Amino acid sequence: MAMSVINYAMKLFSSASTSAAACPVCGLKSAQPLSKIRLNQTMLCPGCKALFISRR
Repeated sequence: MAMSVINYAMKLFSSASTSAAACPVCGLKSAQPLSKIRLNQTMLCPGCKALFISRR
């Protein structure tokens, strides 16, 4: 029982730490780490494999 609560909490926190970012090349929206978006770090598009920085 306790393990399922811990697993649920971990899943909840990990999903809260991502945000959708749109690739400027192909337009695909994908989940990217929120820390990378905040720090203006390079992200990889899973669709076209382009490197980009999200401009929010």
